[in-house]
Amino acid sequence: MLGIILIGIILSADSFSAALAMGFRPFTFKDALKFACASGGAEALSSLVGAMAGSKVISRFADIDHWIAFSLLMAVALHMLYEGIVEFRTKDSDHREEEKKNFHSFFKILVVSFATSLDALGVGVGLGVTKDSIGPYILSIGISAFLSTLLGLYLAKKVSSKYASIATVSGSLVLIGIAIKMLEI
Repeated sequence: MLGIILIGIILSADSFSAALAMGFRPFTFKDALKFACASGGAEALSSLVGAMAGSKVISRFADIDHWIAFSLLMAVALHMLYEGIVEFRTKDSDHREEEKKNFHSFFKILVVSFATSLDALGVGVGLGVTKDSIGPYILSIGISAFLSTLLGLYLAKKVSSKYASIATVSGSLVLIGIAIKMLEI
């Protein structure tokens, strides 16, 4: 049982980091739930798909899966970096306030959620090969990602709004770090 919980917590680290990086824009509780559900769902779904596919199918994509994750995360990170720089350079506070009213698009949330869940796909493959019951693992992985996403978002919200552009640039750098980490896998 402890192993199941630990796997869920370990796999949720990227979800936490991504939420922390993206949580510097104002968001509502509904936005937070959407992101947490997308993140938890992506982690759980990736684990399930990995377990079902097994090592034979996944081995065909093993050479490029890290490049896919890198590309998706890097695109989001560079977009966030651009937004942070534009926000920092914008002198018109009314324009800046108007721009900051929206959280990230649901498409961006889905891209980040699935890009950070590729490690869960690999764990799922391992679980599928071992023939262990995957249900408890998938539940632990999904719940851990859901909770860590909420935690990351609400920790980011504690940062003062006057530091939002710095935080956005910093968050984009965190995502760039996660993207580069994908190349090391």
